[in-house]
Amino acid sequence: MSESTKVDWSLTDGHGYVFNRSHIAACRLNLQYYLWKEALQFVIHPSIQLSPNAVIADVATGTGAWLLDVARDFPQAQLHGLDNDISQAPHTNWLPGNVSVRHWDIFTDLPDEMVGTFDYVHVRLLVLVLEGNNEAFIQKLLKMLKPGGYLQWDELDCVNMHVKLPISSPDTKAPALEKIREMSWANGRYDWTLKIPEFLTKTGFQDVQMQKFGDEERLVRAFNEQHLLTMDEFASSLGRMGKSDVADMWYGLIERAEREAGMGAALCIPRIVCTARKGLE
Repeated sequence: MSESTKVDWSLTDGHGYVFNRSHIAACRLNLQYYLWKEALQFVIHPSIQLSPNAVIADVATGTGAWLLDVARDFPQAQLHGLDNDISQAPHTNWLPGNVSVRHWDIFTDLPDEMVGTFDYVHVRLLVLVLEGNNEAFIQKLLKMLKPGGYLQWDELDCVNMHVKLPISSPDTKAPALEKIREMSWANGRYDWTLKIPEFLTKTGFQDVQMQKFGDEERLVRAFNEQHLLTMDEFASSLGRMGKSDVADMWYGLIERAEREAGMGAALCIPRIVCTARKGLE
């Protein structure tokens, strides 16, 4: 399909992080974080055992919500948030004393001071930023860790994305949500996330595990609204890219999807959590 005829999420290819950096976008990220926390029922995976004074990195920290939660649980730890754009993170004055945030573009070299520094590295939601061939990035994650250090990588499972219909009304139709699901899947553009364990093992990580998390019924509507917020930001980014006709098409889909959600339909995108460990040297 030529670039001029594309209407799905593959339009973001080569554009890096396409979402807004506004206060509304920050609210979406914070909502997303707390929904994930409620769905997973943990912040750090229970299999990961850290000392009270661990050195921790959060890659693609965004608003820093994850960091702030961990800082409360590990007040003696050193926590470092890393992101290509730190404008959505709290001002230094509002950060706990054991938390810092700094700029790092994951596509650039790893700074010397970050090599072999961390007991635990956390990564979440690079699905739109990476494009499947992630060996160079994973090598950087491995280099960041101390011997025996842990990695936790949380992503979306776009392979099993689906539209959930109410049990009481199985004949409910949700064509707009189905179209959003189809175009968000983008012909398998994001299927690579289910191969993260394979990528980690190939790069030299040990004890690699992956766990899947679906949507509990109590969270289905809330996640659906968060996904529609994401779609709205995507449409806005298309407008900034000069693709106003495609953006208008997306806005129309979102409006119809809102009505379908009122009838009980919901877009569900499962989550995965991958854990791994660097070998002892």
